[in-house]
Amino acid sequence: MHKILVISTLLLVVVLATPVWAQGTNDVYQVSPWFWLQDLNLKVQDFVAVLIVNPGEQGTPISANHGAVCADIYLFDRNQEMLECCQCRLTANALLVLKFGISLDNNPLTGFPAPQAGVLKIISDNQANCDATSPVPTPNLRAWLDNEAFAPTGVIVGLNNRVRSMEQFAQVPLQADELAFLGQACSFVQFLGSGKGVCTCPTSD
Repeated sequence: MHKILVISTLLLVVVLATPVWAQGTNDVYQVSPWFWLQDLNLKVQDFVAVLIVNPGEQGTPISANHGAVCADIYLFDRNQEMLECCQCRLTANALLVLKFGISLDNNPLTGFPAPQAGVLKIISDNQANCDATSPVPTPNLRAWLDNEAFAPTGVIVGLNNRVRSMEQFAQVPLQADELAFLGQACSFVQFLGSGKGVCTCPTSD
């Protein structure tokens, strides 16, 4: 009886001591597919942007750190290769707009022509850290993919035959292995690229 009680107690301690990372941390990690086309010869171009919002859950604009949260950004192509990574600081209530071909996919590690499809991942990072090579997750940015493109042939939609859509990034529990991989891969990309492989952030404050 005593042995069963001891074993049960040990199991309870192990369960309670298991870190949150075993199941993944919520509200710090979001992902989205991306696609854009640029062919100047055919005069066809998609205008794609990522919109990131700091909802102010970590403080207000008048707090000591202005409620800042950093967006650690990781851009992959369709072959699962990391093209670019960077970190962008957002104060409370800030809107950050990152345009493909300007802030994103304009300085890929693999060089030009740049890939035109893949996966984009964002980790909400502690503002005191703000380092995509070693993120410290903290809630809770929100992001959308804003896409404006030519409608299919024969379909007239809106001004100049263009159609626009906006999709929110999917929230995904962040696992410890994925957190470590993204930081390490970003370090590798920035080291190997010697200036390439780094996305850029317009001023968000």
